[in-house]
Amino acid sequence: MGRNMTTVQKASSIRFGSAKFEVGEDVNSLIDLGAMNGIVFEETWDEMTVTSDNAGVIKTGINNHAAGIEGDLMEINLATLATVRGGIDKLETIAGTPKTITGESVTLTSQVQKRLLNKNGAGTVVTAVTVKKGATTLVDGTDYVLAVDSAGYTVISRTAGGAIVPGDAVTLNYTFTPLSAQRFLSGGLGTFKPRVARITNYDDEGKKFQITIYKATPEGGLNITFPEADAEDPAMTPIRMNGTLDSSRAVGEQLFEIYDEQGV
Repeated sequence: MGRNMTTVQKASSIRFGSAKFEVGEDVNSLIDLGAMNGIVFEETWDEMTVTSDNAGVIKTGINNHAAGIEGDLMEINLATLATVRGGIDKLETIAGTPKTITGESVTLTSQVQKRLLNKNGAGTVVTAVTVKKGATTLVDGTDYVLAVDSAGYTVISRTAGGAIVPGDAVTLNYTFTPLSAQRFLSGGLGTFKPRVARITNYDDEGKKFQITIYKATPEGGLNITFPEADAEDPAMTPIRMNGTLDSSRAVGEQLFEIYDEQGV
């Protein structure tokens, strides 16, 4: 005679002080959300056993294999929170008053992109752009190209064969529209979009210890602790991401990866 039992086991728990926290829809589109403190990685499962009258407890396998990352996010950013929370919120931006910049100087080398000092809050290319080399007005697409980098800043680069020689300084006039506010709206959207969650710790030599959970959703709602006015610590946001098996990945690789350069 025997009877089946399951026992929740904490198979491993890794703690380290601070690390970079990244979240994204997949491993190729991770967004750096800033630093986290007091980070804990935890792996759990239900251990399946059979209790036998003549052989004692026999372990037969595991079920509900899961993992989690938790810690205190050091920076409050509404876009960050919306990314972590997997699509249950709406994020809106409110445009501010357009501002005009005159005579901003940029030195161009080869075809390297140079970032302008100001950006549109919407992450688009600034408007009403005039670029001059001395007294000569340059032509967009012929002498230079404008684009937007990953942080939403407008960048300028010279084109091969144009009027700009590597090392030339050009001056720009343009108009940009900053954001005046953001609105974070929640309630009524009840389906999480799973995220890839990653924490990376670097040692003094720049070697990393990295943990990636492939299919994670947030646990619990927002809990923002605001510091006293004269306190040194920033406002902290506790975050916990719980990971479950990603069946789209190969068996044996569906939950998490630990990548270690520090212990080699």
